[in-house]
Amino acid sequence: MEAAKIGVDGIPEIGFEGRSHLREFLFGPRPHRTLARVLVWSILGFCFFHNLLVPIQIIGSSMNPTYQNGSLNLVNKWSYSTGAPHRGDVIAVRVDGELLLKRIVAVSGESIRIDGGRIMINNHSLEDQFSRRKIPWEMDPIQLGPNEYFVIGDNRAASLFCKVKRDQILGKIIF
Repeated sequence: MEAAKIGVDGIPEIGFEGRSHLREFLFGPRPHRTLARVLVWSILGFCFFHNLLVPIQIIGSSMNPTYQNGSLNLVNKWSYSTGAPHRGDVIAVRVDGELLLKRIVAVSGESIRIDGGRIMINNHSLEDQFSRRKIPWEMDPIQLGPNEYFVIGDNRAASLFCKVKRDQILGKIIF
């Protein structure tokens, strides 16, 4: 074991060797390269979470029981770059300036109505595996045009429902 160097005042000295080991541990043997790596990874991380996966926090109970109030999820913005959304997809959609999380229940070209608490697609009852409750209102038939979708939350009794256009859809929730 190496003896500590004692200074003039009798206090052990901590030499520059200890500092250089700490510096090398924190920044690596080449601090400029480490700084460049940190900068590159920061830019890549920002681009990744700004352009591909966007974090979204659930506020409210409209998607209960599938998604809980306060949970954090990711939206894949590129999920529909090569194909159209499908019935059953959970999406992030912009409606009146707000970003909402909803489920697609009807797609382009279909007719939808709510009758007797059930969702009817082209006059056939939708087998709804995501909601156990009946919808407490009625809705006259709506014919969806090209690039239009009908969305509603899984908590049908306490959810906003509406017709949205394809360009309002931000992306698909991945978890």
